[in-house]
Amino acid sequence: MKNISFLFFLAFLIGNGQNKQVLYDFAGLPQTLLVNPGAEVNNEFYFGLPLFSQIAVQGGFTGFSAYDIFADDGTNINLKIQKVVEGFGKSEFVEVNEQIEGLSGGLRLNEKNYLSFGYYQEFNFLTKIPRDVIDLIYEGNSEINRPYSVRNLSSRAEMLGVFHLGISRKINNKWQAGARAKLYSSALNISSKHTKGSLATIDGTNNIYEQQLNNIKFLFQSSGVLINDTDDLSPSYFAKKMLLGGNLGFGIDLGFTHQFKQQWTVSGSAIDLGFVYNTKNVESYSLEGNFKVEGFDLNFDEGNPSDYWNNLKDRFNEEVVLDTINSNYISTRPLKLYGAVNYQFGKKLDDCRFEIRPGLYSNKVGFQLFSTVGSVHSYLAATLFFERWFNKYFQAKVTYTVDPYSFSNLGAGFSTQLGPINLYLMADNLLYLNNIYAVKSANILLGVNFIFYDKY
Repeated sequence: MKNISFLFFLAFLIGNGQNKQVLYDFAGLPQTLLVNPGAEVNNEFYFGLPLFSQIAVQGGFTGFSAYDIFADDGTNINLKIQKVVEGFGKSEFVEVNEQIEGLSGGLRLNEKNYLSFGYYQEFNFLTKIPRDVIDLIYEGNSEINRPYSVRNLSSRAEMLGVFHLGISRKINNKWQAGARAKLYSSALNISSKHTKGSLATIDGTNNIYEQQLNNIKFLFQSSGVLINDTDDLSPSYFAKKMLLGGNLGFGIDLGFTHQFKQQWTVSGSAIDLGFVYNTKNVESYSLEGNFKVEGFDLNFDEGNPSDYWNNLKDRFNEEVVLDTINSNYISTRPLKLYGAVNYQFGKKLDDCRFEIRPGLYSNKVGFQLFSTVGSVHSYLAATLFFERWFNKYFQAKVTYTVDPYSFSNLGAGFSTQLGPINLYLMADNLLYLNNIYAVKSANILLGVNFIFYDKY
């Protein structure tokens, strides 16, 4: 029975990071401004195909993969479940992120300034799961005198629309800096925080066992959708909320690119320094208290047995207090930090010895760092990359990333120019293409732009 319960829990987790390691600093692609507003831009103007200029889906679970459980290798499934539970760390997390650009465009204002703008819809989900919760789901509270802590159990989910306007400015031959202002319109925000306490079964005094809830504290916040009133929910409801009809907020992106030597460049950015002020359909709950029960005393009044259960329920409600809170609250966006250093070499020449793209090198190799900072979980990822212009119509980038999901994440992306039409596709964890069930995370980006360059 415990294995069946665990499989239901597994089905909830396995689906499919916010790290866009292939897109970052991808020269020539307008969407790189979304991860570094201070990136260099060489086009005169562009616009994205509405709803198709960027479609991004990312997700993963650090604990284990579907293949670890369901591989057809002759091993009993109960043994495989036990193995993945034993290999579970102190805490693991599951993450899903989705973005769709509804509108995207940019144009050069003058020799120094480039303006970009657009709107995209985003959904984020992140849950951090402590080892004690996994053991409790798998084993039940069968281990006597062990407290099962829920201290690190926390979650966040949000769905919002983002209107943005950015400027990238060439300060001089060595420095490029940029900023982007964002207006958030949130359709949904759910979070749990300040979770602490434990569940324990200990040896009893008047009975065999005593059940304890110790120092339980939990805060659940939600806005945009009332938990007890979901009858009117529909795609049009969420669309309206994400188009300035929801809870509003503000944020900024900052970025720079610095060529500190002729062929050496360093860059960095901070994405989503912002917040949403939740005022509509706010519904929050706090739970706090202690409770002990030493089995059930069955010597109740046979003439009125309900009194016993009502008294037990009343005592629980008195000792573990549940409060409903309807006050407004502020939710911060998960902050993303990027940094990179690269070396460029090898100018690409055509048959007549003319440069394919004047001023640009055809090869770039470097190192990137990414970090996400949030109330639920933060982590760091490192990437080595190689990028190449094969000609003025085709560009590719290969990455190797170490992150909490994998130490062997091979990614790749390409961008091709067919007249003004630009097509691009990016993905990671390519080493698992022969067995996608063994992958712990996935990251796919694709899109269509119309890019116009100055003739040269």
